Formats: sequence, C-alpha cells, structure tokens
Amino acid sequence: MSDNEFYRLWNEFGRNMHLIAILTILTIVTGITGFVAIIFLFISLGNIKLINSKLKSLYLYDFRKKMVSSFIIKIISICLLAVGIVGIVFSTYFWFETGPIDYAALVVNIILSSSPALIGLILFIVGFSIEMKAWGNLKSYLVENRALFPEHIASEIIDGAEKLRIAALMYALGFLGITLIIGFILQIIGFFKLAKFSNVPSVGYVKAPRTPAAPQAPEAPYPSPVTINSNLNRVVGVRPKFCPNCGAEVLEGGSFCPDCGSSIS
Repeated sequence: MSDNEFYRLWNEFGRNMHLIAILTILTIVTGITGFVAIIFLFISLGNIKLINSKLKSLYLYDFRKKMVSSFIIKIISICLLAVGIVGIVFSTYFWFETGPIDYAALVVNIILSSSPALIGLILFIVGFSIEMKAWGNLKSYLVENRALFPEHIASEIIDGAEKLRIAALMYALGFLGITLIIGFILQIIGFFKLAKFSNVPSVGYVKAPRTPAAPQAPEAPYPSPVTINSNLNRVVGVRPKFCPNCGAEVLEGGSFCPDCGSSIS
C-alpha cells in the first residue's frame, strides 16, 4: 500500500465520522437518522479493513472485530428487551382482566415474562462494554503510531477515541438515566474529533527522524604558487649545488655562478 493510498483511506474514515456525528445529532429530531449513521459506521469499518489489509495491526483488527460483535450483541439485547417488556405488559393485563387475581401466580408470571428483558439488559451492558474496548484498541493504535500524523491532528483523534470509549461506558451504565445523556454528548464530540482524519494531507505525512549533521573536515589550504627558482630551495647550513638564478651547476667552494655571475651564498 502506497503512502497516498494509506492517507486517502484515513481521509475517507474521517469524512464518514463527520457524517455519523451529524446524523447522530439529527436523531434527536428525526429519530430515523440513527439507522443511517449505522450504515456509515460500517462503511468506516470497511476503511479500517482496507487500511489493515497491509498493516496487519492487531489493534485495528480487534477494533473492527469488537465493533461488529458489539453491534450484533446490542441488536439481540434490544430484541430481548422488547419481548420482555411486551410479555410483562401483556401478562399483567391478562391477569387483571380475567377475574380474581392470584397474586402469587401473578408474581411468578411477571418474573418469567421479564426474564427475556433481564437477559436483554445484561447483553445490552455487555455490548457496550465490548464497544468500549474497541475504541480503546483504536486509541492504542493511534498512540503508538501518532508520528504518522501531524501532531495537532494526532492529539485530536486520540482524544476523540478516548471520548468514544467513555461514551460507551456511559451507555453501558444507561440504567442510571443521566449517564445516557452524558454518553450521547461525549459520543458526538468523539465523532467530530475523529473527523479530523479528513484534514490529514492526502499526499501523506511522515515525520522524518532528526539526525545531527555530520561534522565536516576543514578545507585544506591551497598550496602557494611555486616558481622555478623556488624548486631550488636551499637548506639552511648547506651550500647549493646549482645557481638559483640560471640553474647552472656551481663548482664546489665557488662564490659566483660561472655562467651568469650571480652570487652564491
């Protein structure tokens, strides 16, 4: 996978997160846009699958697997909750409309009718607990690979994954009531922060390691120009054998050049 393809897929993931955030907000008004948000959530998981097809990251693999598992468990839990609630209402109404009430039998019947709802509630908590771990896996991947993204974006997306992890925890504790509102707000903030992936440069961003510059050897000084006469440099204390002026051989003990008459010192 090329760098451009890698960052393009993260860009798409960020755009999908932005759409999910908007659709989640609109759920307050319309109610139905939440189902559309689920579609885009699975599209974003498809982006993660393509990204991880080459990376083979265990964190990304677990993130995708746990998100899918969480969704399936939550669907089952909602169905069981609905069946349990309908069973409780129907059985209670039936007992009150059919003459004398046997309260002991009524209590037993309510307990039996509510068992699907109880199982559904447990699965509901389990589903969001798994989702909480899924967002934790994504956060772990981003923390370990934050150098792949610009620092200001890395901080935002890591915080977004953490807020979605906490939001899932709040939903798991939804039976407390107020935690549902807190979870909803944190979820929207988290999706918008993950949408920052769309701001990553499409040409890629790789932070090059900083290495100290290698020390440079000082330049050797240029040799001074040499003349013909300088090749005949004299050694102190030694009498030259050739005339420094014309180069003629000088007789041993002579004080003047026999050819040009120059003084030999």
